[in-house]
Amino acid sequence: MNGRKPFWRRPSWWIAAAVAARNVNGLRQVRRTLARVDQPAPPSEAEPMVLHIVVPVLREQQHIAGALAWFVPLLRDFPGSTLTLVSTACEERERAHLVSRLAGATATDLRVQRFPQLTDDELSALAEALAKTGERALTLATAAEALLPFPTTADVIASEIACLREPAVRHVHYEGDGRKAAQVNAAVEQLAADSADEYVAVYDVDSRPSPELLQRTAEFLFRHRAEHGELPRVVQQSARFATQGAADTWWERALCRGAARAQTLWTLRREIPNLRRYADSARQARGGRGLAQTVGHGLLVRADVFRQVGGLPDFTVLDDVAFGYRLTLDGVPVDSLPFTTAVPAAEYLPELLSQGERWFQSYLDYPQCAARWHAQGHGSRLGHAAALTTGAYRGMAWLLVSPATGGCLALALGPRTSPPVRAAATAALWAATVAPVRQLAKAEGRPLTVRETAEQSAETLAGLLLKSIGPMTALGRWAVTGTRHSVLAPKSNRRSKDREAP
Repeated sequence: MNGRKPFWRRPSWWIAAAVAARNVNGLRQVRRTLARVDQPAPPSEAEPMVLHIVVPVLREQQHIAGALAWFVPLLRDFPGSTLTLVSTACEERERAHLVSRLAGATATDLRVQRFPQLTDDELSALAEALAKTGERALTLATAAEALLPFPTTADVIASEIACLREPAVRHVHYEGDGRKAAQVNAAVEQLAADSADEYVAVYDVDSRPSPELLQRTAEFLFRHRAEHGELPRVVQQSARFATQGAADTWWERALCRGAARAQTLWTLRREIPNLRRYADSARQARGGRGLAQTVGHGLLVRADVFRQVGGLPDFTVLDDVAFGYRLTLDGVPVDSLPFTTAVPAAEYLPELLSQGERWFQSYLDYPQCAARWHAQGHGSRLGHAAALTTGAYRGMAWLLVSPATGGCLALALGPRTSPPVRAAATAALWAATVAPVRQLAKAEGRPLTVRETAEQSAETLAGLLLKSIGPMTALGRWAVTGTRHSVLAPKSNRRSKDREAP
């Protein structure tokens, strides 16, 4: 005997087998989701729905005109609907902080990767101002003077709306210290809507819900009321992510494409199935099993429910996923629409990593949610324990995506790996990349060649290998600094071109 353990007694076998089992189950969920969503549907009867669209904006001056040009015509198809753009006084305070950060910046520092909060025009103005001074680095005064001519988002909104003269379009300027959730809540406070027949619809400034999407949403609402006797209380429009190839290098473009595809697959294999299971259980019993995870773009909340639960939580770092926790405590179903919309994805590696760190903050918010709402008498101890356990499991699964993928890749390629372990590791990688990539392309009506399959699978694999870096950074920053709050709001300036959502 050579003294080697049987393969089934080695940790590597159990790790590879566990990852393979999870990925194969995920692949099954992708197949089931694709069979249900984005399928052709004949037009059906629907009543007009009333939407109060709320768009919180921050450092997004160049997108205001495009957002108004898109949303205003949509309102005409839904009588009684309104559009509210919400600016915030935080922008002025953050601009002062940005100026202080710019002091000492050299010409090579004035790049989107270093200052994603600034627009391309602002970066160009700063570079030009620096060149005129003949100095090596910007001074505080030079940076402030260069940015002074650029209007704030609030100024641009006020100017654009004044030209429109549309009574259904309003501008609310939030004066407090809160961020997106506080902006949305401030806008809803000024709405007269509080009935069960109207919806608060939260969209990002670069969201482009098509007329067809909203019409199908109205049909979904009508069918739901016919089946259940009331309009759904909360509706989530899930998203597919896509890049536009803005990066200068091929490898960065490929990496961001792969990360966007990996995020789309997560939506199909985790987000939508989880919402469906939660909604079904919430209707069958008092309180839903699991944990609703809402997303801040394409979120429709019935006006009476929005006020009943106190609006979006503004005491957490982020608001959308925490809002799902609040809905879970009350057993409010969150219905996932049977179709998706397209949203822009990160275009640069630093933006991609920052986005992952930002999104993971939601999982770190859950203990604070439990403490706050338990103290206020919302939810039982068992309900909080179940929600926290589910959140911890999902957060841990995200943290382990990259290590698990990297480990399986090492086992699949390792020369000393035993055949059974290599087979399990290969199956895990195949179920996470090759098979779902081909399924997604087929569902979108563009079957892939062998070369295209290899390229897109490799991109997706790279995206998975990077997926856990953001969460790890979030935990590391929290451990080192003791805080998860940043001076700047956790968002970069959107540079994606306006695009139509299918």
